[in-house]
Amino acid sequence: MKINFKIVRTTATLAFLCAAPERAHAYAYFTEDSLLTSFFPDSSTSSVSWTPNATQQARLVATLGYAPTKQAYTFFVAPGSPVAPGAPVAPGAPAGYALIDEQNGQHEPITFGVKLRVDATIERIEVMVYREAYGDGVRAESFRGQFTGLSFRAPMRAGKEIRIVSGATISTRALAVGARRASVLLATWLGIP
Repeated sequence: MKINFKIVRTTATLAFLCAAPERAHAYAYFTEDSLLTSFFPDSSTSSVSWTPNATQQARLVATLGYAPTKQAYTFFVAPGSPVAPGAPVAPGAPAGYALIDEQNGQHEPITFGVKLRVDATIERIEVMVYREAYGDGVRAESFRGQFTGLSFRAPMRAGKEIRIVSGATISTRALAVGARRASVLLATWLGIP
């Protein structure tokens, strides 16, 4: 038996076959200004751009286990307010820091901000822009709160020290990697041993 196939090409068929997959919508929860105001409601911040030197770069690689992809990072510095309620701050001393960064999720980058204490301990993490179609459970306080009090000395591994959010395994890993990197970057910049 002989079977003949006839291929019919129409504009609609070609358009369907050639179309790129639809990208997920971006959900913006914070702008840079709104995040910094949320992190430091009682003070304004200044920004400092930092490019690691060769020694600092070697420390980053040794601590993180990989070389950060960015050449420079911008830290936001909040002067003049206590690090913790009731804690004194020396005049002119920074009260805390923030870093805004991105880490790849399953298909798209996740933009997040990390508020850090002067000892590079994480005080708070927020998702600023989430671009994936699903998995935004990482925005929940129950997930983000796991990072509070952790520093560059903690491994922050998803599935070990950090509980994985159901349906958001890759996003969980992305934020765990990003949060630890923020702490390591600040500790390296400040020269904290």
